[in-house]
Amino acid sequence: MLIINPNSDGEMTLKIKEVVKSFKTEFIEVDVVGMEKTPKLVFSKQTIKATYEEVSETILKNKENYEIFILACHLDPNLYELRKLTNKIILGIGECSVLFSKMLGKTFSIIGSSDKTIELKKDMVDRYGALDGLKDVGYPEKENGEDLKRALLKASLNSMDKYNSDSIVLGCAGFVGVDAFIESNLKKDVFDGIIVALMIAENYAKYKEYKESLSFK
Repeated sequence: MLIINPNSDGEMTLKIKEVVKSFKTEFIEVDVVGMEKTPKLVFSKQTIKATYEEVSETILKNKENYEIFILACHLDPNLYELRKLTNKIILGIGECSVLFSKMLGKTFSIIGSSDKTIELKKDMVDRYGALDGLKDVGYPEKENGEDLKRALLKASLNSMDKYNSDSIVLGCAGFVGVDAFIESNLKKDVFDGIIVALMIAENYAKYKEYKESLSFK
């Protein structure tokens, strides 16, 4: 399986690699790759469009080597268009995390990267038929010297206090690795789209192996 960071933020790609290593998989092997020519941040319709060329080239170049691709941006940039390129599975971390929360019967608040993505997040949730479960789209506001984990926790607590949602969906691949910290303080479910997508891919592969082990002769 190949995880694709559709932006060109090398530090984010390294962070994704580190967390992926800590998620033990038995049925899939996981590689992570970042882009070189795309915007460093994906936060608008223009930057979403600007990721298409290099991401599509990466998928086409690797479609014989991988059975599953994960698009590691919570806005799922160009997901439907990319799926038309191949019959291989392409998972978007936005779709995975939102629908996983909804499938569990939970209302959710999304904590995105900034106020610039709020309407795009709402459009995305609507596209996936989950708008009835969405309580809020918030974002962290870091004060001087405050680290990202604390800012995300504060934004999550604020959303919970105002909207009483059942869960938090972390709305940026750059937030990978902070789900357990926030959940331990929040005492409610916190979903990281990268981990949810990994879990789906791992269990899909496990299910395939199970079916192949059955004999109908």
